[in-house]
Amino acid sequence: MSLMTGFAILVGEAVIGFWKKVHAINFGVYGSTMVGKTTLSHQLRTRGEVPQINQRTVGLHRATRKNVKIDGDSHTIKSADIGGEAIYWKEWVKDMQKRRVKYIIFMIDHRHLDTEANLDHQVAWKFLVDTIVSDFWPTGRKKRDSDYPMAIGIWANKYDIWGEKYPLEEGETIDKHKIFEPFKYGMRQLNDKGIPCFKYIVSAKSDPEMVYRGVMTMIKDY
Repeated sequence: MSLMTGFAILVGEAVIGFWKKVHAINFGVYGSTMVGKTTLSHQLRTRGEVPQINQRTVGLHRATRKNVKIDGDSHTIKSADIGGEAIYWKEWVKDMQKRRVKYIIFMIDHRHLDTEANLDHQVAWKFLVDTIVSDFWPTGRKKRDSDYPMAIGIWANKYDIWGEKYPLEEGETIDKHKIFEPFKYGMRQLNDKGIPCFKYIVSAKSDPEMVYRGVMTMIKDY
């Protein structure tokens, strides 16, 4: 390899690295209240043990940049912290539409396993899926191809809390865990629209590597 070729490769790598750092990939993080969205946002900013967060997020907060780096690869993403109560779901739609989010993380926890009558996640999921697969925004404007996300991640958070209580069956893979069962129909709807789904188990509060690896997997694989 000549000196000029080697120099060109180094320059090219530097340009790519700079572009990844400057160009932020828009992520939308949605889910029911108290599921861990704010915790995830803190973890992406600080990469470490996150303090206990007891206050509910109100409304839509300004989207902020976060640098995700793992295994020598680095990307900058941008996400907003948004309330999870039903009154704020319209803010999810505003966030999706305004920022044209490329990847969506829908966070769940184990409340529907603890109590079958608890439908917090299922109702929020149906709202989100119906919004995404629709050909039109609620404003009546027809969606363009760029308005649809590239992939949806269903992240089962708080694994450090429910993992032992609801372990995987012998030989069972993560994506087959019963925690994802109520969301299968919505995933089929998204798949029919050409939008792949990524099932993931995470402990957003205590395991930053799980968080960063999950984000990077979505970017690289989808």
